Order: sequence, then structure tokens, then C-alpha cells
Amino acid sequence: MKIFSTINSKILLVVMLSLSLGSCSDDDSITKDLNTVEANFISTVNSRTVSFVNISDNATSYFWDFGNGTTSTLIEPVLVFDDGTFVVTLTAFGSNGESDTQQDTFVIENIFDGGLLTNGDFENGSDSWIVGVDDNSPAPIITENNNTFYQVNVTNPNPAQPFLVNVSQKLPITAGVTYILTFDAWSDQDRDIIAGIGLSGGNFANTVQTVSINNTQQQYQLTLEATSFGAPDARVLFDSNGQAGLVNIDNVSLVAQ
Repeated sequence: MKIFSTINSKILLVVMLSLSLGSCSDDDSITKDLNTVEANFISTVNSRTVSFVNISDNATSYFWDFGNGTTSTLIEPVLVFDDGTFVVTLTAFGSNGESDTQQDTFVIENIFDGGLLTNGDFENGSDSWIVGVDDNSPAPIITENNNTFYQVNVTNPNPAQPFLVNVSQKLPITAGVTYILTFDAWSDQDRDIIAGIGLSGGNFANTVQTVSINNTQQQYQLTLEATSFGAPDARVLFDSNGQAGLVNIDNVSLVAQ
């Protein structure tokens, strides 16, 4: 019994020493990792605009290669891409010149072409967009900072006839179907517009909502049911003549639920 007890004590001592040595080794490894430069980023994609969030460790400077011929040394850049596939590379540098890289691949597709709407981002100018229901009256389009969008300035508003200043796109609407209308809108002041879906003739039946916009470009999303109307040449519509001021509209999409 005494010999067995002694052997057990020695085994226990060896185990304790091994654990102690292993623990020191792990601590050294952790300390080393805490001082190592690691490149890392996440991103959010909104249409063609990608916002990069830099979550690198122990870095003092950065170099971004966006895979489209452009680069940046900003910590968290925001970039508008054309359509295509791009490999984005972030290189993070430490204070002693050490570096690390991370890559991610982005596939940018124009969600505003095809489907229920055509040229929803107005990048093809006034293509498919008209004033009111007149097929021969193209909608007014402008381009600023490489972005094209619809713009109208209402100077003589008539709240009783908001449809007198209107932009539309004709497309099939099925009676009884619920649609999601998404768009960006902004103005030079606080004002309202009317947005929705409806017929382009006859009794002009529609389902619309009033949307309050301001001088900040924002995305709006409306749920609209074609309760008792439908036609192959129905339309998405925006009425603006209820109040004075600029109306800007961009990035319009319509999907059926």
C-alpha cells in the first residue's frame, strides 16, 4: 500500500507539472496573438454601394484594393461599384512594418433592371419612365455626382390635383396581388408625395400612400394591394403636385408578395 501511494503521488506531481508548463505555453501564445496584426473587415451592400467596416487588430494603417482599379487608405471606405464581380483586398500594417491581408469577393448586380420594373435606378436616363400616362412624354432626369435620378421642382402646387405633376412606369398589375414598392426619395424641404400602383386609364383606380420626405435621401417601402384593379398597362406612380419644392426619386423596385 505504501509503494502504491508513493507512485500515485509521483504521477500526480508529473501531471501537475505538465499542466503548469502547458498553461505557461498557452499564456505565451495568447500574448503573442494579442500583438499580431490581423486584417479583417465586414461589409454592407446597398444596391451598388458597399460600406466597409474595418475590424482589424493591432494595425496602424490600411490599404484597400477594390479590384476595379481604385484603392484607398481610409479606415472604413464607402464605394459605389459598377455591375460585375470584384475581389476586394484589405492589407493591414502594424507599427513595425508587419502586415496581414484579407480578401472578399463581391458580385454587384443591377437589381433595378428586369423583373417588374425596368431602369428602376434611372441609370438609363428616362427609359421607361414617363410624365403622367403619356408615352411620348419622357420623365425629367438629372445626373449629379455620377448618379442619375428623377427630379422635378413643383412651383405652383395644387393639393386638390396632386397628379398634375407625376412620374410613372407602365407595367402589368394583377388584381388581388399584394406588391412591395421600394424607392429612395428626398427634397429640399419637408414635404409629402403620393406613391403607389394604379391603372393608366379608365377610372384610374389605384392603391397609394402619402409619404413624408425631407432633405435627406432615404429609402421607403410600401405594401400595396391591387384590391379591385389590374391591367397589362397599369403603372407605378408618384404624384408630387400637392406641395411646392423639389422631388427626387431613385432606386425604385416593385415585387409581388
